[in-house]
Amino acid sequence: MIFAAFSDFVLTRYGAEAAKEILAGSPIHQLSEAYDDEEFLELVVRACDRTGVPTEQLVHDFGVFAGSKTFPRLYPAFFSLAGSSRAFLLTIEDRIHELVRATIPDARPPQLDVQPLGEDGVRITYTSPRRLCTLLEGLVEGTATYYEERAEIAQAACMLRGDPACVFDVRLAPSA
Repeated sequence: MIFAAFSDFVLTRYGAEAAKEILAGSPIHQLSEAYDDEEFLELVVRACDRTGVPTEQLVHDFGVFAGSKTFPRLYPAFFSLAGSSRAFLLTIEDRIHELVRATIPDARPPQLDVQPLGEDGVRITYTSPRRLCTLLEGLVEGTATYYEERAEIAQAACMLRGDPACVFDVRLAPSA
């Protein structure tokens, strides 16, 4: 799913010529298959080299795009059933990641523990050997955008700083 979303992102954001160059030599990625992490990271490096956008920014922007555009288009029922960012995020591990693990051989989506945080938020604990917490932050912002909400995100812990997991406190509110 990440590869399909990334292809969609580079084509939409940077145009057909840049997408052709960035994706050159890559196979057509199927939604029903798992692929090596290194292959995704190589595409990110190519995109950064081609666009001049720093890695953290590109990965974040990709997350926002995927959460607001690609994933809702690929999985409209999940987004429709939830009805809000908070409801969607509270069910992502059980509804989506478990389904992915059960139906796609060798799939390894990150482990998310999403808990309610007051009436308007969630606390997300993210663990993954990929350590793509920037992508998760973008996905949360993109999901909020899809639901016409805004997300205020505070990161309390980060694997990139040596913590055992990334912890995000997310407050959600209607967009102004």
